[in-house]
Amino acid sequence: MRMLAMASAIAVCTLATSNLVSAAAPSYLAQATLATPVSAATETEISGVTWRCEADKCEGKGDRRGSLDSYMKECRKVAETLGKLTSYASRGRDMSARDVQNCNKLAGKTE
Repeated sequence: MRMLAMASAIAVCTLATSNLVSAAAPSYLAQATLATPVSAATETEISGVTWRCEADKCEGKGDRRGSLDSYMKECRKVAETLGKLTSYASRGRDMSARDVQNCNKLAGKTE
């Protein structure tokens, strides 16, 4: 009986802790570096993700974002809206320099 009570208490603590962690962090996080820095801080929404840019650094955050968009399509949407990118990272993955070039090309942001 004691083991059952202890196991139940551990399960409750684990669930409570995991809910606190997930509530504290956004479910979607991405970063981009702009080829041309913005002169003032900006905030833009792209496909349900709020992007905040200062100088050449941008960060996208979103809650409960579910999408069937590919990694490249996400990058293309960001480049179309924010401008030519020199780097892009999303969901813990850094895009290669070659893929960033392709992303910019698909977004019509080549020079």
